[in-house]
Amino acid sequence: METYRSFYAKILLFGEYSVICNSMGLTIPYTEYSGRFRQAETLTEEQRQSAECLRSFYQYLLQLSEKNELLTSLDLEKFKNALDNGLYFDSKIPQSYGLGSSGALSAAVFDNFGLNKQEESLPELKRIFAQMESWFHGVSSGLDPLNSYLNKPLLIYNKEKMKTVAVPKGLLTDELTTFLVDTGLNGKTDNLVQLFFDSCRHYKFYKEVKNTLIPLNNRCIQLFSEGDIPGFLKEIKRLSAFFWEHFKPMIPPEFYKWWEKGLTDDLFTLKLCGSGGGGFLLGFTPDFEAVQKEFKKIILHKIG
Repeated sequence: METYRSFYAKILLFGEYSVICNSMGLTIPYTEYSGRFRQAETLTEEQRQSAECLRSFYQYLLQLSEKNELLTSLDLEKFKNALDNGLYFDSKIPQSYGLGSSGALSAAVFDNFGLNKQEESLPELKRIFAQMESWFHGVSSGLDPLNSYLNKPLLIYNKEKMKTVAVPKGLLTDELTTFLVDTGLNGKTDNLVQLFFDSCRHYKFYKEVKNTLIPLNNRCIQLFSEGDIPGFLKEIKRLSAFFWEHFKPMIPPEFYKWWEKGLTDDLFTLKLCGSGGGGFLLGFTPDFEAVQKEFKKIILHKIG
């Protein structure tokens, strides 16, 4: 029986939506959740559903290959044989939570069935993964599976330039705690991404994205990576305010009061984590214990 490696969840710290418009992005693997291929002669109901999803994914890749549209070479015969022998994806990554559950699965397929893995550059890998993952929710940047595949922090400069980096200093300092807020809700990535594309057709909104969101996002990445916490806390507050004004449909209404509180005091600041609409929100605070008391029964996960 073949042994398969684990693929971790990811957290897009900065760059949600703006990376679509060629901004910088910063993503890290999140080792609290992972998924891996397994095989069994007899499948449980949950495993059977996973196997059916994989088989549908295989059919999508096969159709692309038959039309000579697949951007990479996959051993689809090996993939089918594995499926016929009880292959399923055993994942503990919450689905529709912005942590890259479909990205981890895409990375696992490429890692196990890709034929030219060593020859691909990072931008080319990103394009390959974008095509593969688009089957799950319509549009993909390719960053989720790329991060899961590399299992290292990834700094994106633009669509054509990116590199793996060390853990950002903002995650290592005692002056700041980065945390996840569990909304208890499933997000709807495809609907929200389409809403963003529709909004970008309006010049005023697109101008705000290009002239305000992208510079703010890029400054936050720079300051967070360098560990300039006072500068970062100032800029992340501005980024949070931008999301509040222009991306409100992506913020779960149940969390409006906390988002607004984060804009008016210095205890914490919230931002989107992925496409929004549910899943996790991302937070930053100099006093995590006080934040835990503020959120009371809401589940928080400390990062780093």
